[in-house]
This record gives sequence, C-alpha cells and structure tokens, in this order.
Amino acid sequence: MQRFSSVILLFLVVTALAQSDFEALLELKKGIEKDPSGKVLDSWDSKSLASDGCPRNWFGITCNEGHVTAITLNGLGLVGNFSFPVIVGLKLLRNLSISSNQLTGTISNIGSIRSLQFLDLSVNAFHGVIPSGIANLKDLVLLNLSSNSFDGTFPSGFSNLKRLKYLDLRSNLSGSLDLGLGTSHFISSIQYLNISQNLLVGELFAHDGMPYFDSLEVLDASNNQLVGTIPSFNFIVSLRILRLGSNRLSGSLPEALLQESSMILSELDLSLNQLEGSLPYRIGHCAVIDLSNNLLSGDLSRIQGWGNYVEVIELSSNSLTGTLPDKTSEFLRLTAFKVCNNSLQGVLPSILATYPELKVVDLSLNRLNGSLLPSFFMSTKLTDLNLSGNNFTGSIPLQDIKNLPSVSSAGNLSLLTLDLSHNSLTGNLPPEIAKFHNLEILNLSDNKLEGSIPDGLPNELKGFNVSLNNFSGAIPNNLRGFPDSSFHPGNSLLKFGSFPLSPKGSSDLNLKPHRSQIKPVTRIVLIVGLVGGAAIIALVCVMIYYRNNWRETRSEGSKRNVGKETVCQGDYSLSHTSVPYRSKDTSSSSFSFRQELLSSSKKSSAFDHGNSSFILNDPKYLGHLESTRRDEGLASPMSILSSSNASPSKAEFPFESSSALKVRSPDKLAGDLHLFDGSLALTADELSRAPAEVIGRSCHGTLYKATLDSGNILAIKWLKEGIAKGKKEFAREVKKLGYIKHPNLVSLQGYYWGPKEHEKLIISNYVNARCLAFYLQETEPRKLPPLSLDERLRVAIDVARCLSYLHNERAIPHGNLKSTNILLETPNLTARLTDYSLHRILTSAGTAEQVLNAGALGYRPPEFASSSKPCPSLKSDVYAFGVILMELLTGKSSGEIVSGSTGMVDLTDWVRLLASENRADDCFDPMILERDNMEQTHRTLDAMLQVALRCILPAQERPDMKSVYEDLSVIVLQKGKQKGF
Repeated sequence: MQRFSSVILLFLVVTALAQSDFEALLELKKGIEKDPSGKVLDSWDSKSLASDGCPRNWFGITCNEGHVTAITLNGLGLVGNFSFPVIVGLKLLRNLSISSNQLTGTISNIGSIRSLQFLDLSVNAFHGVIPSGIANLKDLVLLNLSSNSFDGTFPSGFSNLKRLKYLDLRSNLSGSLDLGLGTSHFISSIQYLNISQNLLVGELFAHDGMPYFDSLEVLDASNNQLVGTIPSFNFIVSLRILRLGSNRLSGSLPEALLQESSMILSELDLSLNQLEGSLPYRIGHCAVIDLSNNLLSGDLSRIQGWGNYVEVIELSSNSLTGTLPDKTSEFLRLTAFKVCNNSLQGVLPSILATYPELKVVDLSLNRLNGSLLPSFFMSTKLTDLNLSGNNFTGSIPLQDIKNLPSVSSAGNLSLLTLDLSHNSLTGNLPPEIAKFHNLEILNLSDNKLEGSIPDGLPNELKGFNVSLNNFSGAIPNNLRGFPDSSFHPGNSLLKFGSFPLSPKGSSDLNLKPHRSQIKPVTRIVLIVGLVGGAAIIALVCVMIYYRNNWRETRSEGSKRNVGKETVCQGDYSLSHTSVPYRSKDTSSSSFSFRQELLSSSKKSSAFDHGNSSFILNDPKYLGHLESTRRDEGLASPMSILSSSNASPSKAEFPFESSSALKVRSPDKLAGDLHLFDGSLALTADELSRAPAEVIGRSCHGTLYKATLDSGNILAIKWLKEGIAKGKKEFAREVKKLGYIKHPNLVSLQGYYWGPKEHEKLIISNYVNARCLAFYLQETEPRKLPPLSLDERLRVAIDVARCLSYLHNERAIPHGNLKSTNILLETPNLTARLTDYSLHRILTSAGTAEQVLNAGALGYRPPEFASSSKPCPSLKSDVYAFGVILMELLTGKSSGEIVSGSTGMVDLTDWVRLLASENRADDCFDPMILERDNMEQTHRTLDAMLQVALRCILPAQERPDMKSVYEDLSVIVLQKGKQKGF
C-alpha cells in the first residue's frame, strides 16, 4: 500500500510538472503576433496533449518523459515578444533555438534556465544588456546571440562556461574587448569565436592569454576598432580560419602564424589595417590569404614560394614593388590573383596564364608594360581580367582563338569582364572578340585602337566603353543603346549607321536638304515674330536680373552692422560675423544642373567682384567670407552631410530651408563622363535626370546631392568657371586622385567634362556624416553629446594616419585640410577626409584662391605670407593638422579671435602663449570630462598639446606626418585599456 501511494504521488508530481510546461508554452504563444507560416499558432492547441500531459504534435516542441526539452522555431518569420520569464519554469529545457525571426524582449532571466546546453537567439531584435547571469549556464555548449540589439560590452563570468565550444556575439556589442580570460578552462574549450561587426576597441587579446586557446579553430574579430599588434598565435595549433580585417591593427605579420610547418590554417584575412613590413616567404597550407589595403612593401617575388595550396591571393592597395614572379609553377589551385593598386613593373610572365584553375586576375593600377599574353584569351576558366591603368602596348592578341580545336571549345570561353582601359594598346579590335559569348563588361577606353568595332558582340553586354581611341566606321546595331560616353571623346570618325556621330553623340539624320513648302511671305512673318519674341524675353530677363541685384545690394547694406548670424547647411552650423548672405528663391520647383550653374555663376561673379570688395580688403573678414561662400555648413561635395530629418531644427538655423533646393534636371548632359572603377554604373543621361539638391557654394563651385534612378546617392562638385586646368592635364590629374584609396578618405568616383567652360563635375559617393566642426562648435541646446577625449584622440589619429598615407605612399599633400573637410562617420565616428589634393586640378589662380581662404580661416602656415606663389605642401599639411589638433583640444574655431593677456590673438598664438606660461589647462575644452581618472586625462591632453605645438613650428622644424601619427599612437598605448578606447 505504501509503495502504491508512492507511485501515485510520483505520478501527480510528474503530471504537475508537465502541466506547468504546458501552461508556460501557452503563455509564450500569447506573445506571438504574426506567424506567416501558421505552423506555431495553428499547431499549438491546448487540446493536443499526450497522456503524460506534454504537448503533442506541437511544431518545434520536443518532449521527453513529460517535459519540454527543446524549442526549435528557426526561420519562421515570427513577430512578437518572446517572454523569457515565462519559460523559466521549463526546468529540463536543453535546446532553445529561435533564430532568424523578428522577436523582441530582454533576456534578463535567461540565467535561471540552468539546464540549457544550446542557446541560439541570433538574427532577432532582442535588446538590453547581456546579463551576467548567463554565467550560470554551466552546461552551455553553444551560445549564439549575434545580430540583435544588445547594449554594452561583454558580461562578466564567461570564464565559468567551461564546456562552451561555440560563441557568436557579432553585430551587438561595444566597448573594450574583455572576455574574462583569467580562467583557462573556458579558453581551452572554445572552438568557434565570432565577435565581428561590433564596436569593440582596445587590443585583440593580452599576449599572455593566447596560449590558452589550444582548441580554437575559427576566430573572427573583423570589422571592429581593435588596435595594437597581432598576437603571435604560437600555441594555437588547431586554428583554421583567422579573420581580423577592417580594424586598426599595426605592426608586422607574425612569423609563427604562417610558418612552413603550419598545416591547419586555411584562411587568413588581415585586410584594411595598417600592417607594415614585407610579404612572408611562406604561408604554410593557407588556401585564402587577403592582405589588401595595408601598408605592406617590398618585392612581390616573395610569393613564388607560397606553395601549391593557395587558392586566393589578394594583395591590392599596398606599396608592393618589383616584377611578377615567373617561377611560381606550383600555383595549381590558384583561382584568384589580385595585386591591383601597387607599384609593380615589368612584363607579364607567360607562366601567369598557365595556372589551370585561374578565374580572376586583377593587376590594374600598376606600372606593368610590354604586350598582353595571348593565352589569357584562350582560357576556358578565366572569368575576370583587369589589366587597366598600366603601360601595355601592342595589339589585343585574339587571333589564336580561331585556331581552337573545335567550335565547342570557342563556345566555352568563359570571360565575363575584360578591362584593358588606360593603356597604350594599338591596332584593330580583332573580330574574334565576338567569340566571347558570355561577355558582360568590356572596357577598352583610353588606348590607341583603330579600325571598326566588330559585329557580333553579345547582346547581353551590361557595360561597354571604347572612348578615347581612334575607331571609325559604323557602330554595330546592338551597341547603339549605350550612351555617348561609351564612344566619346575620341573616335571622331565613328558613325551611327551611315552618318558620323554629332558632337553630342546623337545621330544627325537630317543631313539631306529638303525643299521648303512654306511661302516666302509666311516665312518672313515667322522670322520677324520669333526674333521679336526673343528680344522681349531677353529684355524681361535683364530687367528682372537688375531688379534682384538692386534688392540684394540694399539687403547687404542693411546687414553689415549685424553682430552675429548663423549659417547652416545640412547638419553643420557655425556662427559667423555678419557677411552678405544670399538666400535663394525656393519657389522654382524644377531646373537643371546646367540652368542652376549658369545662375550661380552670375551670382558668384557679382559677389566676388562687386559688393564684397570691402570684405576682401579687410583680412579680419576673410575667414568669414570663406565660411559663408565655401562652407555654408559644408566642406565639399564629398562631405555632403546627412538628410534633413537628422539635422538641427529650422528654428535654430533660419537659413536652412533657403539653402537646400530640391531640383530635377531635364537637360541632357552632352559631355564626357568618366568613372574610375566598376563600382559605380552611371551614364551622363542618368546623371542629367537625377533629382539634385543644391547644398551650398564654395570657392571651388556649387555643391549638390544627386539621387540616381537606382537609389544610389552621389555627391557632386560643379567646379566654378575658370578655375580648372585644361582638359588633358585635368583628366590626367583627376584620374590619379581617383585611384587613391584609404579607409579614412572619401575617394573620387569619376568626373564629367562638358562642352562648355563651366561644365566640369567631380563625382564621389554621398557620405551620410557630420563634419568635425559641427561637433566642436555646436551651441546649446545641443543635438549631440560633446566629443569625449578618447573620441577626439581617435579622430586625430584617423586624420594623421590618412595624411601619413598621402604623404609617404602617394607623395602628395592634402592641401585643403580644415575641420569642415573632416567627416565623422557614425556609429564609431571614423574620420574621413574630403577635398583632398584638388589643387592639382586647379589653375594657379584657383590654387591661390584656395590658399588665401585657408589663411583666412587660420590654417595657412606663416611661410606662405612671404611666398609670391604659395602652393600646398607636405609641411603646410602638418601645420594645418596642428591647428586642427588645437581645435580638438580647445573646442574653438581656428579662425576665432581670442582675448589674451596681450590683446586679441588668433587660436594658435593664444594656445602657444598659455603653454609658455604653464597655463595650458586654461585652453582645454571644459566639455572634456573623464571624472574616473582626471590624472590620466591631463596626461593625455598635455601629450596631445605637445604634438600640436610641434606641428606649428617653423617649416624646417616641423615633424613629418608619419612621426606625428606615431606620436599620437604612443599616447593611445600609454592610455592602456581605459574605458571607451
């Protein structure tokens, strides 16, 4: 009887437990608002119970002995709130996998489900902090919290998870990288660690922590803000995949990582860092190696010993030299070989075209010469060939294609992209080009090719350009849909059908004269009427122009005595001493790029040479003139700022609405559009159709934001008439600028050269960011918190790194460095420089005006005052950087006049004076607050100030930018692992 009672009692307990699991799931169901598949809401029926009280045939629910052990609802598109407090009662739950839904909520109670072994909440919308209670899940083997909206950094207690093998925390976190590595058990068990696409700062790992990763197979810490050197990885013998790209790592490649005895590492991505030194002689058994966009140098020939296991070699955008090795016969598995944007010389070795699996070759933007390899064009594997931007000569060797053994072999030619542009190729374009039936992109522009364009090119071509050649004859029918920029400039004898192309690229089909059927009297009446009407319209336009000019003159006179005026464009605002400001009439709903430029040219001309003369003669006002004409809240078209919904209110900045006009351009741009790479697909016709927003005007011209049909947004700088060099020199220089790429630079994408003097555009990507001046000079009430000291130091390092690259790798100065030309791109305020090296495309008068404006704003070095023709230099960049560093430290504008003990002085003199009197603390921005360690803050400020003071020394005593960058990096190291860095 007692035994029977015990059985009954046990049954009741089990039933009660099952009932609680059942009720918890029903409560969980209430939070699901949408179930596109219906699998959950339809099957989770309260009447569907097994005999033990556990849910029966409920989708995604697994039971064992009356208890829920697994909830698996991955990829169902569920929408709603997932209540973790509800499932805390599932005491035997081992697997909770609800990835790839749209579930929300916090996970504060997750640590109470101590039976969990597999927890996958990835790709949802969970928020809040990751609770420290997660350390209670000591049986956890897999933890995936990636792609949610969690806040903060790593929770403490990870070291308690001694069985954890898989940890994925990507796209969530910020702050310092600290996994609590004090206990080796956690480190020794982990096999997969993904912390990529976060906002993590500091060093990768403490070097003494690395030996404990003896089971680590995959480490992905890419797309963060990690600094320092790469650990040696000496004791990680099982590492297969290492991804550290898109960080700020420096130093050289660790030798142990790629030693010849390494037979495990198969993928290495260290791209987009600041790594230096030479290429390794050996890479073990590594199959994929990406070292692109670093500062690596030395001879490329080192790769000839990289062995027979490598499949992908990506070394683009470094400073590699030498010739392509001709003894790399072991590359039997190589599929992609990319070494573009380096300084390679010599000819193409014949062995390069013999690798049996080669599909992608990109050797563009080097200094290679000689002839092309015929075997490249015989390959049935090669899909992408880019040899543009070199010095290749001779013909395009396609004749051997006709000697292929069979028609089927010719049909197997797999080339999709062929770019041979910007070389010196000669001869005819062989008709065998039509054999490439799969071809999608063909770029042969800027060569010396002649003859006719062959028929038979595939109708599927998506990109085609043969401009700047000497082709003649008729354009094949299937190519006539491409824009004029595909054929011109150059090719003056090219015909559209039977007729030569008109200068605008459209065919003039009305060449044959027709006898007029209009009577002479009627013709005379029509002519007189047209002439009279045109005269009346011209007279009205002249009257309107002079009336508006008279009104503006009166308005300017009334404003001259106003004390302060706020000028705003986009998200950037500055307070300026009053200068004449012309707000544009926004009533016009539509006008073209060309119409707007004609209007703006007249206005700027009147402004420059008319009523502004009193300002030009007074140096005190030069800075404010530049700020109004040039900046108007904007540095350049590359620094066009974020949309109006994120901008300060119109009440705060009264001129905002009048300074941004949304327009549509119906006119067809009839000039030459040149793009620097294949990342942007654009025609002149599409650009002319693009709705454009006039953002402001500068000493260079007019600034636009243009939205393409595809939705892409471009920044357009329409250069002012008379400041650009001649076409040939302009094209050569602007292409050089377009080839410059750096993570802290807003690169140029292309340019447009129109048939008229004032039709010159510079094109770049739109950057949704505010400039540094906005952050430093925003007044109360603030839209953004003031920059912290760590953020200011980080900005300074970003700018110094970019300038060091321009100076040392490209040997060119920026030339127009100022706080309005430094964009801070969110979320991590990465600094990106705009308006770089534009003096190279300007006339001497345009350069002189740029230098004059820089001086008015306080960025011009003193040695320019004694030069008859000052020109931007490396040393002048260093001086301007020193001024920007002072702006970061003081929060003041470079052109601001400060009250000092000896009277009114400019910013540099004021800072220099306080430093000489040991009162440097008085110049620091009071907004810089780090109460947790004031001593550390003052040490950092003093160190940054010393760098700034060295930068504004006389030219012969100034350091170079590489030294400045290194000095600032040392400050970071001295700060150690302070919070937020």
